[in-house]
Amino acid sequence: MKSVLLPVDGSKHAFSAALYLIQFARLHGELDVHILNVEPPPVAWQTHGMEEDAIEKHLAARANFVQKPVAAALSEAGIRNESHARLGDTAEVIVAMADELGCDTIVMGTRGLGGLAALALGSVTRQVLHLANKPVICIKADDD
Repeated sequence: MKSVLLPVDGSKHAFSAALYLIQFARLHGELDVHILNVEPPPVAWQTHGMEEDAIEKHLAARANFVQKPVAAALSEAGIRNESHARLGDTAEVIVAMADELGCDTIVMGTRGLGGLAALALGSVTRQVLHLANKPVICIKADDD
C-alpha cells in the first residue's frame, strides 16, 4: 500500500480511517494519501435562486470543512496528502477517483451496520466493495 484514496464525510468513522493510515505509515513507511469528499449533486429546490458560483463555493466550503481535520492529522504525522472534492454518486465517484489518481488501495471508515439495517439503508461501503477493482480496507470507529 503506497498510494491510498481516503474518502471522508466528516464522520468519526472517516477520521478513524485516517488514524489507521497514520499507524500504518509508522509501521510500514511512506504513503501518499488522496483525501476525497463526495457530495451529492444539489437538487433544484435546495439551490433555487442561487448563482452557480455561490453553489460551487458552498460545496467547496463543505468539502474543506470535512477534509481539514483529516489533512491536518496526516500532515502532522508527516504523511503526504492532497485533497479532492467531487459531486456525484458517492460509491461510483470513490471507485472512479481511485482509478483516476492511480491509487492502489481504498481505505474508508464504515459504520458497520449489519443485517436488516444494511439492507434497508444500503451502504456506500458495500457499493464500493462491489464496484472496486482494487483492495478496500474498511475501518470501523469505536462506538464510544
